[in-house]
Amino acid sequence: RSEDLIQHREDADNEFKNCINNDGDGNNSRENATPISPPNVVAPSFKKKRGGWKSAILVLANQALATLAFFGVGVNLVLFLTRVLRQENAVAANNVSVWTGTVYLFSLVGAFLSDSYWGRFLTCTVFQLILLLGLVLLSLTSWLFLLDPKGCGDGKLVCHETSVIGEIIFYISIYMVALGYGGHQPTCATFGADQFDDSDPKGESSKAAFFCYFYFALNCGSLFSNTVLVYYEDNGYWTLGFWVSFAAALLGVILFVVGTPGYRFIKACGNPLPRVAQVFVAAYRKCNIKVSNPNELYEVGGSESAIKGTRKIVHSEYFG
Repeated sequence: RSEDLIQHREDADNEFKNCINNDGDGNNSRENATPISPPNVVAPSFKKKRGGWKSAILVLANQALATLAFFGVGVNLVLFLTRVLRQENAVAANNVSVWTGTVYLFSLVGAFLSDSYWGRFLTCTVFQLILLLGLVLLSLTSWLFLLDPKGCGDGKLVCHETSVIGEIIFYISIYMVALGYGGHQPTCATFGADQFDDSDPKGESSKAAFFCYFYFALNCGSLFSNTVLVYYEDNGYWTLGFWVSFAAALLGVILFVVGTPGYRFIKACGNPLPRVAQVFVAAYRKCNIKVSNPNELYEVGGSESAIKGTRKIVHSEYFG
């Protein structure tokens, strides 16, 4: 009986193997089976959509906080020079005017670097770090060297005469603030606009709306500085006001950097000055040439521009 049982099991196993290896028509099912993909093959991932309002909101918050930090220094700077550094009103007003003018000059520097070499994201980051460093230096200088005795500069308690080193560090710090904010502001506006695609009708309308919100954010930061910070600084809490400005700028940098994975980045186009000079030279040489075919006005063939990061300007008869 044991031999019959063993033989019966072997026959059952062979029949089971035949059922697996062959289908009903006698064909080998393994050969006809659809191959299974190996488990380590990963489907191609879809490209994440970058930009949009999620990224633009971070840029707006960054601008509001940076403006708060800047005006936390600039709005009461004349009073600081007269009360703490004991300057005459005319001298203090002149120094603040020169300082304000450098902010606009540094805006040209930031715009040139962002469009030509660094790109807007890197330019915004670098100039914000300069702004932070200037605010730290200003806060420490006013605390350690300038506000003596403590609480002076409120219009009642007169500050002692400041040291030469203290004044030098003070001027270095406020001009670092001017450099940082001046280079950051125009670049931040264009970087925020880059988060919307012009080829999309919704993106084009969103870009126009962004500039409205941009100046709204700028005014919100300025409003806080001109109301809350002014009150504390006018009552002698200068160091507190400067540290609040630093905290606002630091928070702005953190929010700006956090959004890096979702930003749209536009490549820098290179130095535009040689190309501008080429336009004048070419216009002078070809001022008497009559163009029969408007398509010949393109600088190169095809639909792509020869300048990276830009696109061709289609010929128009509007100014003809």
